[in-house]
Amino acid sequence: VVGVGASAGGLAAVTSLLHHLPADTGMAFVVVLHLSPQHESAAASLLQKATRMPVQQVVESTPVAPDHVYVIAPGQQLLMEDAALATRPLDRPLGRNVAVDLFFRSLARTQRERAMAVVLSGTGSDGAVGVADMKEQGGLTLVQAPDDAEYEAMPQAAIATGQADFVLPVADLADKLVTLWHNASRIELPADMAQQSEARPPRDASAAVRGEQALQAVMQLLHARTGNDFQHYKRATVLRRLERRLQVNGLPDLAAYRTHLEQNQAETVPLLRDMLISVTSFFRDRDAFEALERELMPRPAREEETPAFRAWSVGCATGEEAYSLAMLLNDHVQAPGEPGVALQVFGSDIDEQALAVARTGRYPGAIVTDVPPTRLRQYFSADGDAYRVRKPLREQIMFCRHNVLHDPPFSRLDLIACRNVLIYLEREVQAQVLEVFHFALRPGGLLFLGSAETAESAPGLFQLVDKKHRIYRAAPVQRRKFDLPALRSNSAAGAMPAQANQPPPMAPLERLHLRLLEQHARHSVVIDNHHMVLHLSGGVGRYLRLTSGALTSNLLALVLP
Repeated sequence: VVGVGASAGGLAAVTSLLHHLPADTGMAFVVVLHLSPQHESAAASLLQKATRMPVQQVVESTPVAPDHVYVIAPGQQLLMEDAALATRPLDRPLGRNVAVDLFFRSLARTQRERAMAVVLSGTGSDGAVGVADMKEQGGLTLVQAPDDAEYEAMPQAAIATGQADFVLPVADLADKLVTLWHNASRIELPADMAQQSEARPPRDASAAVRGEQALQAVMQLLHARTGNDFQHYKRATVLRRLERRLQVNGLPDLAAYRTHLEQNQAETVPLLRDMLISVTSFFRDRDAFEALERELMPRPAREEETPAFRAWSVGCATGEEAYSLAMLLNDHVQAPGEPGVALQVFGSDIDEQALAVARTGRYPGAIVTDVPPTRLRQYFSADGDAYRVRKPLREQIMFCRHNVLHDPPFSRLDLIACRNVLIYLEREVQAQVLEVFHFALRPGGLLFLGSAETAESAPGLFQLVDKKHRIYRAAPVQRRKFDLPALRSNSAAGAMPAQANQPPPMAPLERLHLRLLEQHARHSVVIDNHHMVLHLSGGVGRYLRLTSGALTSNLLALVLP
């Protein structure tokens, strides 16, 4: 199923797309336009002139069939539910158009790897939030080249997310869609994964062996080039992300992809980004966040010597979850008229590109679908077609690169949110990570997991608070001396060998600086008694400069006037 989103100037772009598509692609196309609810729409009849596929306006629940085109009706929203289209009354929060985002999200959830999204000409940023969901679920996103679009704002917003797989003129998008769909039918994956997707199993035993060898070679090459080791990820997760790279690159099997990766250094970056799955949203799973709010309403008693409420968002990606936690905590921990309880939130991830977005705190206008209006007004300011996090909220959060499998955890925490991270890890590693979390939490601190995750792999460490919404409380069990090496790469069977250029473990000075950052400055440097810089915190570079002359690490020479 291909979702096609557009607004101003979009009808002409959709017409061109359909004109260049054959009538027997085997795909279904769902066109979501921004239509005035006060007027009848002739979009379906106009589009029918451009294609031999049947075109119909959707006004009620409609099963989706291949080689058909479905068009949104005025005053309606379209959602994908199983194999049918459902309609809902139009809802435009704060006057923003979000129909494309809502459809893309539902399409991604229901069709997963079989979904494709196309963003065409339009104003605003509708679609930018939905394409991130496409990426997470394994679908593909194609965007009209901005210089080919009558109105470039929608394509540019989708491209700015970093989730677009192809950016092409609209005429070329049609050929690409057909090519992608044909390639999907010939992809070959190991038999255990082929059963879970529509990929083909290996042709014979020798093909199966070649596939396994190629899988190991690809992961070793990714480790060597990036220092990121995915040996603890579930096999199905790794294969699902590799299937997506096969689809994007038009390749039939893992052996072909290994050759492609060896010959194309540039492919390393998108492969790593697909493996990291750095996708999230504000108040993701609204019911779960409301349940967490209820647990936070009875404000916890604070120890006199530690007046700060400390929270950690693990795998925060582009930062939406960390900001969501900070908003909740401001409402329920820092109660009006009760000064003295500071708020400190740590957002960590291993994806530096995602962390850069988090630190900037600028998000597409379509976040109005996720952020309640009162919080949008209180914590965000409009910035063109986007929203920017206000400075007071931003300064409560420290974003940093941190690998929960390797690096020392933050400590004395009241809340840990680790949502949709454990599901990608093997069960044994899940148990070890949960031990880390129990060590990091104060007795009685809360653990907030994703909807498909539990703390059952670490029995006795956590007490269940809310089973449906995956909220746990750290049990007051006797603490042992804690060490991290159990989580480090080992030489067990199947483990990938360490590479010579792998980043070294965190140095003692770096660990010390991280501990200081937990308690003090957001941006800081560690210097010796001659003012020579020994270590920098993330983001401190904005205060420093390089000047002409001999290179120096003296802080007094580096700092901006």
